[in-house]
Amino acid sequence: MASTEFRPDADLIEAIARRVAELLHEDPRPDRQSAGLIDAAELARRLGMDRSWVYSHAAELGAVRLGTGPNARLRFDPERATRALNPVGDPPARTEPRRQAVRRRPRRRRAPLLPVKGVPASEKELV
Repeated sequence: MASTEFRPDADLIEAIARRVAELLHEDPRPDRQSAGLIDAAELARRLGMDRSWVYSHAAELGAVRLGTGPNARLRFDPERATRALNPVGDPPARTEPRRQAVRRRPRRRRAPLLPVKGVPASEKELV
């Protein structure tokens, strides 16, 4: 019986090694395939907003849901989110977070002072 042993040459071995190296550098996970996607915390930092604001405006900012279910992770394309905040012709978005207005209680009207014994009302100073 004749020997059918296969002996690859150096070029074939080199080609196989290059292809294996390419495959090792590819990451099949969906959140890693698009290197441009970032999480809500990073987008919030870049936009100068709170992370909760980013989550509440996720649909407007073009969120990409990774997986299914109520706890699926969200990722964002920063360029798309910036475009969503700055439609063509509008001024650039704020770079600092908005401060919430402080609600102040309305001033109460002061009640008239009680009369002081021995001092006529015309001499009292009402503040």
